[in-house]
Amino acid sequence: MLMESIMKSNNKHIIQDALYGEIEICPEIYELIKCPLVQRLRQVRLSNIDSVCMPGIANLSRYEHSIGVAYLASRVKFFNQLSVQDRLILQSAGLIHDTAMTPFGHLAEEAINYTEKTYKHEAKWSLLFELGEPKELGGIELQIYHGRESGLRRWVHKTFEVNAEYVLGEILNAFMGRGKFGQCIAGEMDLDNLDNVTRIAFHMGLEVDRKLPLRIANGIERNDADLGPVFNDSCVKSILEWLELRQEVYNKLMLSADDFCGKVMLIYSSVLAFEREYLADTDWVLSDDRFIQRLLDCGDKEISETVTRWLLGELWSLSELIWFDGYPPDFRQTYAFSSMLSKNLGRRCFAYRIKDKRTRKLSINLVSGDKLSLGEAPSKWLLGVASPIRKEFSVDENKQIVSLAEEFFSTQFAGYSSSNESNATLFQIF
Repeated sequence: MLMESIMKSNNKHIIQDALYGEIEICPEIYELIKCPLVQRLRQVRLSNIDSVCMPGIANLSRYEHSIGVAYLASRVKFFNQLSVQDRLILQSAGLIHDTAMTPFGHLAEEAINYTEKTYKHEAKWSLLFELGEPKELGGIELQIYHGRESGLRRWVHKTFEVNAEYVLGEILNAFMGRGKFGQCIAGEMDLDNLDNVTRIAFHMGLEVDRKLPLRIANGIERNDADLGPVFNDSCVKSILEWLELRQEVYNKLMLSADDFCGKVMLIYSSVLAFEREYLADTDWVLSDDRFIQRLLDCGDKEISETVTRWLLGELWSLSELIWFDGYPPDFRQTYAFSSMLSKNLGRRCFAYRIKDKRTRKLSINLVSGDKLSLGEAPSKWLLGVASPIRKEFSVDENKQIVSLAEEFFSTQFAGYSSSNESNATLFQIF
């Protein structure tokens, strides 16, 4: 009965989106948008740092991005062929896929992973749903934002009634890359990345075709539970255009030395706060502002002074940004390397590494039955080392970092980085 009433409803809610313009949201998804777990994302940045060099993305929120993903879900070619229940599953998965994200995007998540604990935002809701966690009272309805329950289970039961728990499981599976819609939300060529890359590029001020994500989404003719999205042949050109845009975006994001240094400072402060128990892993529910305030008010001068310097733009000294071959080490290894490096260089050091995100290897399934290989798999990772001592890293110190990293991580030096690296040498489309 409820599904029938949803199908007959013509009520729409209008949201003015920066990238797509005026978009329509159905009443059920709009009700989910108003739930605390989604509203918290208004105060969580899409970027992992308040960018010094790219102010357009400094306050771009995951709320804006999540609405964009939900909208793209409604624009896939096969959307109107789905049952009403499946349409809402697909859209709601797109909307809430980032709701277990830590403050400052992946930053606090990575800080937790420097310690002896582990956090993966994609799996958080499923863990709360399937197992529950004694430390997080309330499970999936835990107090997520300003003392309010997440609202997720309440919304699901109101919308789907007797099918509620089954639907909730399907929604959570989808943004973990599982189930009937998993590859659309969290796959090789998914709606999440499609919106994310284009939206950041737009706010950076790059030349962007704002209809690019819509063309690609509309080129998804059907979704196969095993294969994932199946595209029409005419979509290939747009996918290649998106890959080029992705390269340009991540080239700027990864190679901004000031932003890299700022991220190191904030991660360092966060790691200390988690280790010294001023923060707990259950604090993933904090907004960006509350997270920063906790660090500033913790009473630990080493932590609060580092955060203050970051807020004021008094950046630490930063080594060269260094490329290495292969797959990046985990964060615990990187933390151990930081300690070893501090002893060898005679100054406090903190190392951070980033997987090369400028390129991506895609296997695209076409309606013709062909499988097309596009892009290039990443083969490098980037390392940078920062120190609170206001003394530039010397040529000799940079060489020592390279030598020690090669030995410590069993890797091979691939060159120093530069923000002016040529696109032609970084990216190739097959």
